[in-house]
Amino acid sequence: MSRIEEIKQYFFVLWELTKRELKRKYARSFFGILWSSIYPLFRMILVVLLFSTIFDKGIDRYPAYYFVGFLMYEFFITATSNSLTTLKDNRDLLIKSKLPRELLVLSRVLTAFVNFLLGCIPFALVLVVYDAHFSFYYAYVPIILILFVAFTAGISYMLSIWYVFRRDARNIWMNFTMIMRFFIALFYHITWVSKGVQAFIRNNPIYGFIYTCRNYLVYGEKVETFYLWEIGIWTGVIFVLGFLIFRKYENEVVIHL
Repeated sequence: MSRIEEIKQYFFVLWELTKRELKRKYARSFFGILWSSIYPLFRMILVVLLFSTIFDKGIDRYPAYYFVGFLMYEFFITATSNSLTTLKDNRDLLIKSKLPRELLVLSRVLTAFVNFLLGCIPFALVLVVYDAHFSFYYAYVPIILILFVAFTAGISYMLSIWYVFRRDARNIWMNFTMIMRFFIALFYHITWVSKGVQAFIRNNPIYGFIYTCRNYLVYGEKVETFYLWEIGIWTGVIFVLGFLIFRKYENEVVIHL
């Protein structure tokens, strides 16, 4: 088999695993896949109604501002949380097949990304309603999202191994992501907090992804070079580190499952 055919087969298997995860996710859902578009919109409306008197006056196009952060962080939480139990959930498949094990984790990340893309449908309408600044910076957004998927995949690789050896990893990670929600300027502006907290937020790679997409999509503005370097470096380090850790311990996984 040629190298090109191997790559094609790799992506074919990845897509089949992703479709399996999507079918499993929506098998018992009344709204089905439509819920992935409805839920983010309802969540945005609720937050805007609750905080409109506090934040709406201080943040231009606040609904769109919040929607970007919510969609991206929801993708990150969903992908990483679902990836935690990937190896345990697929124990029989790991034993009986010779599939590259990293594909199982990556399929859950891609499943979450498909949900993210569905959530972008109502978000596009919000951009139109709130008169977002359309510009050529929109062309950079797919690149940022690809890097975000790679960054999330790196985290997911590490978490899936961690969960095999420490079953309390899920509770730890859920609490960590809940706390982190308040340190990515999700529903407030970064300038509203102290200098020390600002420095922490700016060096948080997740905030870097959200800030970049907000500037490009909502305001049509250029992003400081610092954030672009931050995104690139963090993505490279986390993805490579996560993949290496996964490969190092993947053979020990079956013994501990």
